Amino acid sequence: MTDIQNRADLEFLFNSFYEIAMSDPKIGYFFTEVVAINLQTHLPIIIDFWEYNLFHKGSYTKNLLEIHKNIHSKATMDFSHFDHWLFLLNKTVDRYFCGTISDKLKTNALSIATVMKTKVI
Repeated sequence: MTDIQNRADLEFLFNSFYEIAMSDPKIGYFFTEVVAINLQTHLPIIIDFWEYNLFHKGSYTKNLLEIHKNIHSKATMDFSHFDHWLFLLNKTVDRYFCGTISDKLKTNALSIATVMKTKVI
């Protein structure tokens, strides 16, 4: 198993993650009903975010907090939703990758989930 090394790895990872998350009984409806994301449009934005977050490349410019506040206004999120998102993301990372950048992604995801729980809910 190798570490996350580039945008292509992030594309693979988040394609795999969203395949799981969108069909998940606990959080899937946020992606399929509440927001009804189009993966062809959404994935490049998510990958931009993580590419910037992990490699300081790219130009993510959206406000992650405001996006989630908007979702919360449409369908209430609670701590368990963010915890479950984190669980699924970590599980997906661990299934395909191992190393410093993979660990950094999981640590940063934990920080993001924590901020979301305190600022959105």
